[in-house]
Amino acid sequence: MLNRVNDFIQYYASIRRRTMTFIQAIPADNIDWAPAEGEFTFGDLIRHLAAAEAMFVSAVVDQQWRYAGHTAPDSQSLDQAVAALTAGHDQAIAALGTLPDERLAQYGPSLEGAPVRAWRLLMAMVEHEVHHRSQLAMYLTLNNIKPPHIYGLGVEDVIARVTG
Repeated sequence: MLNRVNDFIQYYASIRRRTMTFIQAIPADNIDWAPAEGEFTFGDLIRHLAAAEAMFVSAVVDQQWRYAGHTAPDSQSLDQAVAALTAGHDQAIAALGTLPDERLAQYGPSLEGAPVRAWRLLMAMVEHEVHHRSQLAMYLTLNNIKPPHIYGLGVEDVIARVTG
């Protein structure tokens, strides 16, 4: 269970930093690439992360679910998508920063009917982001781009350090 809002904000900042390393590996001319018809593009994933973050934070801060969508004009560049993601993240962190720690233990609306504690919604937001970060990694791989190592070490580095 989360007890302190600031601890969550610091944790979530580390999650977002790692996600950004994957986004920064996307070639600018691949923003509209998708693995198949009807699947998210790289740009859609970035916009979806922004929209979902706003949705989860609204559910915690305002106790109301809102989803603005993840579509954008066809002309949106990778830089524009990243700028929107960053701006939205800054707004989300500012909104979370207004919460008293006690709010984390309080119940709020869920999408399934039964109320859920605010800290669980925040952890669901993290899990959602990690899910889509993995999707970004696969997209990069399908484009013959080696995804970044999530913690700066590859499995080979870990094996060498553990067995060496």
